[in-house]
Amino acid sequence: METRTQLEQQLKRLKMPGVLHALDLRVAEAQQANLGYLEFLSLLIDDEMQSRENNMLAKRLKAAAFGVQQTFEQFDFRFNEHSLPPATLRDLATCRFIEQRRNVVIGGPPGIGKTHAVKAIGHEACRRGYQVLFRSTQRLLHDLCADSAERAERELRYAMKVDLLILDDFAFRALDQKEAEMLYVLAEGRLSTASTILTSNRPPEDWYATFPDPVVGGAILDRMVSAAIKIIATSGRSYRREVMGRIPGARDLSQGPGETKNEDPREGGESS
Repeated sequence: METRTQLEQQLKRLKMPGVLHALDLRVAEAQQANLGYLEFLSLLIDDEMQSRENNMLAKRLKAAAFGVQQTFEQFDFRFNEHSLPPATLRDLATCRFIEQRRNVVIGGPPGIGKTHAVKAIGHEACRRGYQVLFRSTQRLLHDLCADSAERAERELRYAMKVDLLILDDFAFRALDQKEAEMLYVLAEGRLSTASTILTSNRPPEDWYATFPDPVVGGAILDRMVSAAIKIIATSGRSYRREVMGRIPGARDLSQGPGETKNEDPREGGESS
Protein backbone atom coordinates (compact mmCIF):
# COMPACT_ATOMS: atom_id res chain seq x y z
CA MET A 1 0.00 0.00 0.00
CA GLU A 2 2.86 2.33 0.80
CA THR A 3 4.40 1.66 -2.63
CA ARG A 4 1.06 2.33 -4.34
CA THR A 5 0.59 5.61 -2.48
CA GLN A 6 4.10 6.71 -3.34
CA LEU A 7 3.57 5.80 -7.01
CA GLU A 8 0.33 7.79 -7.18
CA GLN A 9 2.08 10.82 -5.71
CA GLN A 10 4.93 10.48 -8.19
CA LEU A 11 2.52 10.22 -11.14
CA LYS A 12 0.68 13.31 -9.95
CA ARG A 13 3.93 15.25 -9.62
CA LEU A 14 4.94 14.13 -13.10
CA LYS A 15 1.48 15.13 -14.36
CA MET A 16 0.73 11.70 -15.83
CA PRO A 17 -3.02 11.30 -15.22
CA GLY A 18 -3.39 8.82 -18.09
CA VAL A 19 -1.09 6.32 -16.37
CA LEU A 20 -2.71 6.95 -13.00
CA HIS A 21 -6.22 6.42 -14.36
CA ALA A 22 -5.35 3.20 -16.23
CA LEU A 23 -2.97 1.71 -13.68
CA ASP A 24 -5.34 -0.79 -12.03
CA LEU A 25 -6.68 -1.98 -15.38
CA ARG A 26 -3.21 -2.46 -16.83
CA VAL A 27 -1.92 -4.26 -13.73
CA ALA A 28 -4.83 -6.70 -13.91
CA GLU A 29 -4.29 -7.13 -17.64
CA ALA A 30 -0.58 -7.79 -17.14
CA GLN A 31 -1.30 -10.43 -14.49
CA GLN A 32 -3.93 -12.19 -16.60
CA ALA A 33 -1.93 -12.16 -19.84
CA ASN A 34 1.45 -12.61 -18.19
CA LEU A 35 2.80 -9.54 -19.96
CA GLY A 36 6.47 -8.72 -19.94
CA TYR A 37 7.79 -5.57 -18.32
CA LEU A 38 8.29 -3.75 -21.61
CA GLU A 39 4.79 -4.65 -22.86
CA PHE A 40 3.29 -3.42 -19.60
CA LEU A 41 5.24 -0.17 -19.76
CA SER A 42 4.33 0.34 -23.42
CA LEU A 43 0.61 0.04 -22.61
CA LEU A 44 0.90 2.60 -19.83
CA ILE A 45 2.78 5.02 -22.09
CA ASP A 46 0.07 4.57 -24.75
CA ASP A 47 -2.56 5.40 -22.13
CA GLU A 48 -0.72 8.56 -21.17
CA MET A 49 -0.24 9.64 -24.77
CA GLN A 50 -3.94 9.09 -25.52
CA SER A 51 -4.93 11.05 -22.43
CA ARG A 52 -2.73 13.98 -23.45
CA GLU A 53 -4.00 13.93 -27.02
CA ASN A 54 -7.60 13.96 -25.78
CA ASN A 55 -6.85 16.87 -23.46
CA MET A 56 -5.16 18.85 -26.23
CA LEU A 57 -8.07 18.19 -28.58
CA ALA A 58 -10.50 19.41 -25.93
CA LYS A 59 -8.45 22.60 -25.55
CA ARG A 60 -8.34 23.18 -29.31
CA LEU A 61 -12.09 22.68 -29.61
CA LYS A 62 -12.71 25.09 -26.76
CA ALA A 63 -10.39 27.69 -28.30
CA ALA A 64 -12.16 27.31 -31.66
CA ALA A 65 -15.36 28.62 -30.02
CA PHE A 66 -17.72 26.65 -32.25
CA GLY A 67 -20.62 27.16 -29.87
CA VAL A 68 -22.70 24.09 -30.74
CA GLN A 69 -20.21 21.56 -32.08
CA GLN A 70 -21.17 19.83 -35.32
CA THR A 71 -19.21 17.06 -37.01
CA PHE A 72 -19.34 15.04 -40.20
CA GLU A 73 -20.55 12.06 -38.17
CA GLN A 74 -23.81 14.03 -37.76
CA PHE A 75 -23.89 15.37 -41.33
CA ASP A 76 -26.33 14.01 -43.93
CA PHE A 77 -24.23 14.10 -47.09
CA ARG A 78 -27.16 12.97 -49.28
CA PHE A 79 -29.65 15.65 -48.19
CA ASN A 80 -28.14 18.43 -50.34
CA GLU A 81 -25.62 16.48 -52.39
CA HIS A 82 -26.15 18.67 -55.47
CA SER A 83 -25.63 21.92 -53.52
CA LEU A 84 -22.86 20.65 -51.22
CA PRO A 85 -21.04 17.90 -53.17
CA PRO A 86 -20.05 15.06 -50.80
CA ALA A 87 -16.77 14.39 -52.63
CA THR A 88 -15.66 18.01 -52.23
CA LEU A 89 -16.65 18.10 -48.56
CA ARG A 90 -14.84 14.84 -47.85
CA ASP A 91 -11.75 16.18 -49.58
CA LEU A 92 -11.92 19.35 -47.45
CA ALA A 93 -12.23 17.12 -44.37
CA THR A 94 -8.72 15.79 -45.08
CA CYS A 95 -7.47 19.34 -44.37
CA ARG A 96 -5.05 19.28 -47.30
CA PHE A 97 -6.21 22.79 -48.13
CA ILE A 98 -4.79 23.93 -44.77
CA GLU A 99 -1.44 22.39 -45.62
CA GLN A 100 -1.62 24.21 -48.96
CA ARG A 101 -2.71 27.46 -47.22
CA ARG A 102 -5.68 27.79 -49.53
CA ASN A 103 -8.96 29.50 -48.71
CA VAL A 104 -12.45 28.03 -49.10
CA VAL A 105 -15.70 29.80 -50.01
CA ILE A 106 -19.07 28.13 -49.49
CA GLY A 107 -22.08 30.13 -50.67
CA GLY A 108 -25.74 29.33 -51.01
CA PRO A 109 -29.25 29.88 -49.66
CA PRO A 110 -29.89 29.84 -45.89
CA GLY A 111 -30.50 26.52 -44.19
CA ILE A 112 -28.79 24.18 -46.67
CA GLY A 113 -26.06 23.13 -44.22
CA LYS A 114 -23.18 25.53 -44.85
CA THR A 115 -22.51 26.30 -41.19
CA HIS A 116 -22.71 22.63 -40.21
CA ALA A 117 -20.27 21.76 -42.99
CA VAL A 118 -17.67 24.37 -42.03
CA LYS A 119 -17.93 23.54 -38.33
CA ALA A 120 -17.36 19.89 -39.23
CA ILE A 121 -14.31 20.85 -41.31
CA GLY A 122 -13.06 22.89 -38.37
CA HIS A 123 -13.60 19.94 -36.03
CA GLU A 124 -11.55 17.71 -38.33
CA ALA A 125 -8.80 20.35 -38.36
CA CYS A 126 -8.76 20.37 -34.55
CA ARG A 127 -8.44 16.58 -34.55
CA ARG A 128 -5.37 16.93 -36.75
CA GLY A 129 -3.72 19.37 -34.38
CA TYR A 130 -4.52 22.65 -36.15
CA GLN A 131 -5.54 25.82 -34.34
CA VAL A 132 -8.99 26.93 -35.43
CA LEU A 133 -11.17 29.97 -34.75
CA PHE A 134 -14.86 30.10 -35.68
CA ARG A 135 -16.65 33.46 -35.73
CA SER A 136 -19.51 35.11 -37.51
CA THR A 137 -17.96 37.80 -39.69
CA GLN A 138 -19.91 40.51 -37.87
CA ARG A 139 -18.84 39.24 -34.45
CA LEU A 140 -15.17 39.20 -35.40
CA LEU A 141 -15.29 42.67 -36.93
CA HIS A 142 -17.06 43.95 -33.82
CA ASP A 143 -14.19 42.56 -31.71
CA LEU A 144 -11.53 43.93 -34.06
CA CYS A 145 -13.12 47.38 -33.91
CA ALA A 146 -13.55 47.34 -30.13
CA ASP A 147 -13.19 50.60 -28.21
CA SER A 148 -10.38 48.99 -26.23
CA ALA A 149 -7.27 49.14 -28.41
CA GLU A 150 -5.65 46.44 -26.28
CA ARG A 151 -8.55 44.04 -26.80
CA ALA A 152 -8.76 44.80 -30.53
CA GLU A 153 -5.02 44.13 -30.92
CA ARG A 154 -5.32 40.86 -28.96
CA GLU A 155 -8.21 39.71 -31.12
CA LEU A 156 -6.33 40.61 -34.31
CA ARG A 157 -3.18 38.76 -33.25
CA TYR A 158 -5.18 35.65 -32.44
CA ALA A 159 -7.19 35.78 -35.68
CA MET A 160 -3.95 36.23 -37.62
CA LYS A 161 -2.09 33.30 -36.12
CA VAL A 162 -4.64 30.47 -36.20
CA ASP A 163 -4.14 27.83 -38.88
CA LEU A 164 -7.80 28.00 -39.92
CA LEU A 165 -10.10 31.00 -39.53
CA ILE A 166 -13.78 30.34 -40.28
CA LEU A 167 -15.88 33.44 -41.01
CA ASP A 168 -19.56 32.56 -41.08
CA ASP A 169 -22.16 34.78 -42.80
CA PHE A 170 -19.67 36.79 -44.84
CA ALA A 171 -21.20 39.81 -46.66
CA PHE A 172 -24.29 39.58 -44.46
CA ARG A 173 -24.63 43.37 -44.29
CA ALA A 174 -22.92 46.54 -45.48
CA LEU A 175 -19.63 47.31 -43.71
CA ASP A 176 -18.46 50.69 -42.53
CA GLN A 177 -15.03 52.05 -43.41
CA LYS A 178 -13.30 50.88 -40.25
CA GLU A 179 -14.69 47.36 -40.56
CA ALA A 180 -13.60 47.16 -44.18
CA GLU A 181 -10.11 48.35 -43.28
CA MET A 182 -9.81 45.76 -40.51
CA LEU A 183 -11.00 43.02 -42.85
CA TYR A 184 -8.33 44.11 -45.34
CA VAL A 185 -5.64 43.92 -42.65
CA LEU A 186 -6.82 40.41 -41.82
CA ALA A 187 -6.97 39.32 -45.46
CA GLU A 188 -3.53 40.75 -46.21
CA GLY A 189 -1.96 39.29 -43.08
CA ARG A 190 -3.25 35.76 -43.75
CA LEU A 191 -2.59 35.78 -47.50
CA SER A 192 -0.56 32.68 -48.42
CA THR A 193 0.29 32.07 -44.74
CA ALA A 194 -2.90 30.47 -43.37
CA SER A 195 -6.32 29.29 -44.52
CA THR A 196 -9.67 31.04 -44.20
CA ILE A 197 -13.15 29.65 -44.85
CA LEU A 198 -16.00 32.00 -45.75
CA THR A 199 -19.68 31.15 -45.83
CA SER A 200 -22.28 33.47 -47.30
CA ASN A 201 -26.00 33.54 -47.99
CA ARG A 202 -25.50 36.17 -50.69
CA PRO A 203 -24.41 35.38 -54.26
CA PRO A 204 -20.80 36.47 -54.94
CA GLU A 205 -21.90 39.19 -57.36
CA ASP A 206 -23.56 41.00 -54.43
CA TRP A 207 -20.47 41.04 -52.22
CA TYR A 208 -18.87 44.16 -53.69
CA ALA A 209 -21.90 46.22 -52.68
CA THR A 210 -21.26 45.50 -49.00
CA PHE A 211 -17.99 47.49 -49.02
CA PRO A 212 -18.01 51.30 -48.69
CA ASP A 213 -14.95 51.60 -50.93
CA PRO A 214 -14.92 49.42 -54.07
CA VAL A 215 -11.13 49.56 -54.26
CA VAL A 216 -10.72 48.19 -50.73
CA GLY A 217 -13.50 45.70 -51.38
CA GLY A 218 -11.81 44.50 -54.54
CA ALA A 219 -8.49 44.09 -52.72
CA ILE A 220 -10.13 42.09 -49.93
CA LEU A 221 -12.00 39.77 -52.28
CA ASP A 222 -8.91 39.31 -54.44
CA ARG A 223 -6.94 38.11 -51.41
CA MET A 224 -9.65 35.98 -49.83
CA VAL A 225 -11.68 34.66 -52.74
CA SER A 226 -9.90 34.73 -56.09
CA ALA A 227 -7.76 31.61 -55.60
CA ALA A 228 -10.09 29.90 -53.12
CA ILE A 229 -11.74 26.50 -53.43
CA LYS A 230 -15.37 27.41 -54.15
CA ILE A 231 -18.70 25.73 -53.57
CA ILE A 232 -21.40 28.10 -54.76
CA ALA A 233 -24.97 26.78 -54.70
CA THR A 234 -27.79 28.72 -56.35
CA SER A 235 -30.47 26.54 -54.77
CA GLY A 236 -30.87 23.83 -52.18
CA ARG A 237 -33.26 22.17 -49.77
CA SER A 238 -33.55 23.71 -46.32
CA TYR A 239 -32.47 21.17 -43.71
CA ARG A 240 -33.57 23.64 -41.07
CA ARG A 241 -37.12 23.74 -42.41
CA GLU A 242 -37.59 20.20 -43.73
CA VAL A 243 -35.91 18.24 -40.94
CA MET A 244 -35.47 20.41 -37.86
CA GLY A 245 -38.94 21.87 -38.36
CA ARG A 246 -40.49 18.41 -38.01
CA ILE A 247 -38.75 17.60 -34.72
CA PRO A 248 -40.76 18.81 -31.69
CA GLY A 249 -38.61 21.02 -29.49
CA ALA A 250 -35.62 20.72 -31.82
CA ARG A 251 -33.00 23.41 -31.43
CA ASP A 252 -31.85 25.26 -34.53
CA LEU A 253 -28.17 24.35 -34.81
CA SER A 254 -27.42 26.68 -37.69
CA GLN A 255 -27.67 29.93 -35.77
CA GLY A 256 -27.21 33.19 -37.56
CA PRO A 257 -25.09 36.15 -36.57
CA GLY A 258 -25.47 37.34 -33.03
CA GLU A 259 -27.54 34.32 -31.89
CA THR A 260 -24.75 32.49 -30.11
CA LYS A 261 -22.40 33.69 -27.41
CA ASN A 262 -19.15 31.86 -27.96
CA GLU A 263 -17.00 31.22 -24.98
CA ASP A 264 -13.65 32.92 -25.30
CA PRO A 265 -11.06 30.69 -23.55
CA ARG A 266 -8.45 33.45 -23.71
CA GLU A 267 -10.54 35.60 -21.38
CA GLY A 268 -11.90 32.83 -19.17
CA GLY A 269 -15.55 33.53 -19.99
CA GLU A 270 -17.97 34.77 -22.54
CA SER A 271 -16.86 37.54 -24.83
CA SER A 272 -19.34 40.14 -25.94
